[in-house]
Amino acid sequence: MHRMRQGAKRPRGRRLLTAAGFLASVTALCLVATSATLARSTAAEIGGGNSFAAGTVTLTDSAIASCPVSGLLPNNTPSTCTFTATYAGSAPAYLAVDVLIETQAGSGGTRLYSPSDSSNDLQITITSASPSVTYTVPTISTTCPGGAPPGSSCYELDNELVGTSTFASAAVTFSASVRIPVSSPTGYQGGAAEIILTAHAGQSKDNTLSCSSTPAAGSPCTPSGSFKWS
Repeated sequence: MHRMRQGAKRPRGRRLLTAAGFLASVTALCLVATSATLARSTAAEIGGGNSFAAGTVTLTDSAIASCPVSGLLPNNTPSTCTFTATYAGSAPAYLAVDVLIETQAGSGGTRLYSPSDSSNDLQITITSASPSVTYTVPTISTTCPGGAPPGSSCYELDNELVGTSTFASAAVTFSASVRIPVSSPTGYQGGAAEIILTAHAGQSKDNTLSCSSTPAAGSPCTPSGSFKWS
């Protein structure tokens, strides 16, 4: 797992001075690809007997790297990290990604990612290529996992669909882009955030996609009926 840490309007002159002394960071972007074993069998006739072999659902990382970004200023300039996950299982599968944001306050006292102040906080965009999808960024506070930095607030959305169709093979490139608006006040100074992506796959054979809401690429698919991610 790899991680990336990344009011009232002020007069223009004061804002420029504030920007000059404003430091924030995104310390790592994490892409973790998980795999599962398909517990179904295929049969082939050999000399009057049958030979059986289990299929597989396999997702691997083809590009993992630490991507620290520090000294972010409120100038609307984006910084982006990109990673690729490759699906090459022996059976078709649905792909999804879990999105977790851990955020902390710095010297300014305000956590860098603050959905209640969405015009001034860290602006996060998560996308993928092939297929081209923009993913929903979580805004509801959740319990932080073990290992989160002290003082963190956490936001998470799981099982965001990479597509509503199955994949026989795929190399999906995920990108996380962050920026700080020019309107950000000094309260965000020194803040930090970690954006953690976990890609995973689930078999499609005898496991028809069914979500609690209409399935849509880039949106969470909470399993309903007999559909399962694992």
